[in-house]
Amino acid sequence: MTMIKVAAAASVLVAAGAGAAGANTMKFSYPVAEESTMGQTVNRFAELVDQKTEGAVTVRPFAQAQLGNEIQSVSSAQGGIVEGAVTTTAGLAAMVPEFDMFNLPFMFESYEQMDQVTRSDVSKSILAKLEANSIVGLCYWDYGFRNLTNNKRPVETLSDASGLRIRTIQNAVYIDSLKAMGMNPTPLPFPETFTALETGAIDGNEIADDVTRSGSFYEVQDYLTQTKHFTTLSVVYVSKKFWDGLDEPQKAAVQEACNEASDYNRQIIVDGEQGTLDFLREKGMEVNEITAEELNGFREAVASVVDGVTGRLDPAVVEAFNSEVEANKAQ
Repeated sequence: MTMIKVAAAASVLVAAGAGAAGANTMKFSYPVAEESTMGQTVNRFAELVDQKTEGAVTVRPFAQAQLGNEIQSVSSAQGGIVEGAVTTTAGLAAMVPEFDMFNLPFMFESYEQMDQVTRSDVSKSILAKLEANSIVGLCYWDYGFRNLTNNKRPVETLSDASGLRIRTIQNAVYIDSLKAMGMNPTPLPFPETFTALETGAIDGNEIADDVTRSGSFYEVQDYLTQTKHFTTLSVVYVSKKFWDGLDEPQKAAVQEACNEASDYNRQIIVDGEQGTLDFLREKGMEVNEITAEELNGFREAVASVVDGVTGRLDPAVVEAFNSEVEANKAQ
């Protein structure tokens, strides 16, 4: 009996120790493959968190929506089931409408401009609005500009895009913008996209080139057009329950790691951009450009969408955001 009691006590201690060790383990959910730029960024974030907290906080990445798609990951983080995740601003806009400022078509002209805006006070103030929803926004990462792919025809003019059934994110700005450009948007969770393209349920996709590569969409898509119509800006966030369990030095270290990973994220996107296009060409995709004149037609088509979105948001936020965008345009 004494031996049983000792064993039972030991088991309790082991369980308590395991609980303590696991208390600062961050299960981190993201929707794409580990070899993608986002997957590489998540892994770098995990390394940085480990270094900066000296192992007190551990990040366990889960790629390819193993813990749920973007919307499911948000819900899981709110409930403390998943400790961290990265979700597009499009996926978070229903929760914080101001994120739609980042989703407006043709908002950014360059990565440099985007980086300056996302590091601004107004963008940080938008992140802070997440806390009322039981998640804490840390910083912004992204997948790169979104471009148009399809298996019907080359797209070089606005009329070429007309009628194409294009997969997009479940976000009103994305859907309305594609409609305004003459396409038939089909919102689908990312994990369902490849099959929908393969079976012909949809004609194309609008996604970052890196994801076209890492998701093997080149196997079921013939044409790629460099429209750069949206960014795939994303928010890194953690469960408030998890965040509140960290001490102040740990919080500072995780925040610093997120910021540094953001710099890393941008560098690998820029460094890999040309290689990705070359790879997709080698796999048989035809890559098309749009002239500046034709691109103006796309911009004009979505002007009413931009006006509609900005008209329903806090005017002070819109003004501050637009001021940052304008101030950081290429000279």
